[in-house]
Amino acid sequence: MKFRMSATLASVHCEVNVTDLEKGTMFIARTDPLSAPRCTHLYDIEGVELAHYATTRTDEKDRAHTVSIDGGISFTTKRSFRVPSSTCEAVIKVGQMGWTVLTQRAWSSRFEVHAEDGKVLARAKQVPALRGDVYDLEVLDEDHVIEMVLIALIARSVIRDDAPSPV
Repeated sequence: MKFRMSATLASVHCEVNVTDLEKGTMFIARTDPLSAPRCTHLYDIEGVELAHYATTRTDEKDRAHTVSIDGGISFTTKRSFRVPSSTCEAVIKVGQMGWTVLTQRAWSSRFEVHAEDGKVLARAKQVPALRGDVYDLEVLDEDHVIEMVLIALIARSVIRDDAPSPV
């Protein structure tokens, strides 16, 4: 399945639309800017909440998140750097699932979600020609679409938050 993740410009609730390139909008993610810890909710097109995730107190250091999906699935994520002296490549461990997200931040950012056996479950690449944090996401494991969308939203925010501020 192929999706495009794009932020809604000037949105009070930091909305991200996840659009199927053939069917239209499939999911909407909304982050409450005043929540502590910062909480993001994922809704289907009819407005039914499917899942949510929150940052933990170690967000600045580890970019850690706690994810809950309707149906009782939950997991945590935690970011580390591949090379301690560089923020260009990060590794996000998806705790209970055993998945790993490898991110690269350069002219255009990208990431891949890998299973424990190394199989690629999803991959995404930033679309540099479009305004904002727009990513094309390809989900290769259709049994875990919601999980892959959530992980992609988290990876996108980790890449953005790890970027050095301009001087």
